[in-house]
Amino acid sequence: MAHPRTLAALGSGEPATEHASVHDDLGRQTPLGDIYLRSLMRSQLRLGLAVVGTLALVLGSLPYLFLITPVLRDGTLAGIPVTWLVIGVAVYPVILTLALVCVRRARRNERDFVDLIDRS
Repeated sequence: MAHPRTLAALGSGEPATEHASVHDDLGRQTPLGDIYLRSLMRSQLRLGLAVVGTLALVLGSLPYLFLITPVLRDGTLAGIPVTWLVIGVAVYPVILTLALVCVRRARRNERDFVDLIDRS
């Protein structure tokens, strides 16, 4: 869409009264729509990397925790080694919590994206 002065100079007679909406930019895959989509994808990527990094930190620290804590390394509970209980039982609530946080934040990112598009 041309600037209103350009249209007047060209003699079209009709100044541009309305800019194309962001919805149109997204649908037509214009550079502006591409910028908006890249922004959403970057925020989702940051979220995913943060969740994976947190999970790697938690799971990666378990061997060191067992190494420095003899009670966990050598202990048993009901005949089952504590290390097995931690790895086989206690890790799953952490994974579930991270998954729920990831889903909530991803939905919030998408909701914020839709709100941004609607305001534009």
